[in-house]
Amino acid sequence: YTVRIRTTDQGGLFFEKAFTITVTNVNEAPTDIGLSSTSIAENAGANATVGTLSTTDPDAGNTFTYTLVTGTGDTDNASFNISGSTLRATASLDFEAKSSYTVRIRTTDQGGLFFEKAFTIAVTNVNEAPVLTISQAIVTGSVLSTLINSGTWSDPEGDSVNLTSSIGS
Repeated sequence: YTVRIRTTDQGGLFFEKAFTITVTNVNEAPTDIGLSSTSIAENAGANATVGTLSTTDPDAGNTFTYTLVTGTGDTDNASFNISGSTLRATASLDFEAKSSYTVRIRTTDQGGLFFEKAFTIAVTNVNEAPVLTISQAIVTGSVLSTLINSGTWSDPEGDSVNLTSSIGS
């Protein structure tokens, strides 16, 4: 910016001079963290992607690193990891065991300034096959046939289970 300043004495005489004011850029802290998705399908596997992290910052062209940090909302940090800007589940998650997780993430710019935010990650339910637990089975003769004397059918989602059987030879 250029400004002109005048100084005047009590007799009305004055002097003027132009000055150039230079505004220097300073690094400002990030102001928000975004996550492209806040849900993951159950049974997606270890290191399955939840979403991509992004940062809002007044300074154009900054670069950022992301870390899981302690603080309000860090309850389930151990269940997740960050690779670059990708939030991932550390292990396969199970909707029936737990359907929601909270993590606290920090974004840090190249100047060391940071912003933290807690996210809730939803685990979405996937229809899983029913399970049969056999307590006793009998195989008779040379014909392959199985008679199930007792067993338990269950479905992880609690859906009803229909039993169909076939005897083959």
